[in-house]
Amino acid sequence: MKKTFTILSMAALMVSAGCAKKPATAEAATTQTAQVQNTQATTNSVVKTVPTSVKGADVLQTIAANYKGKVVLFDFWATWCPPCRKSMKLIDEIKPELEKKGCVFVYITGESSPMNTWTEMIKGISGDHYRLTATQWDEMCKALNIPGIPVYLLMGKDGKKAYDNLSEGGYPGNEILKNNIEVALTK
Repeated sequence: MKKTFTILSMAALMVSAGCAKKPATAEAATTQTAQVQNTQATTNSVVKTVPTSVKGADVLQTIAANYKGKVVLFDFWATWCPPCRKSMKLIDEIKPELEKKGCVFVYITGESSPMNTWTEMIKGISGDHYRLTATQWDEMCKALNIPGIPVYLLMGKDGKKAYDNLSEGGYPGNEILKNNIEVALTK
């Protein structure tokens, strides 16, 4: 019983750590952001940045502003999150078809994903990638009431939420995502 409680406590701590890790200094956050800006785009994988001055709910609004008139699936994840990595493999089954129809896939993570690991991982993931500072990640998670990751937010062409699983989290499944994306593409 005590061992089970300890394991569950550690798992909960790991999930919440993605929305809780802070940079050691402001200089470290700036340095890491600069590294992202210098990262080269790989085939079908594009690294984009958000100015470090953007905070809270404005982080997602700033990112979303780049996709006006498009259907966008935002995937909130981390390199250290096994369910996040598993869901990315599952979504690959439906992703090419949905990209051809006009859906954009945007992946957002924070500094809890080590820069080198993140840079290597995204090479195999088509879409746009953002790595936020710890402060941006924390404030965005709080503003959106994100309890843990992975979570998904679908934005319609009108810039409004078409679907999300922010409150329940986890991978909703290909069928649910595909159906919601296809409905959003028709509007």
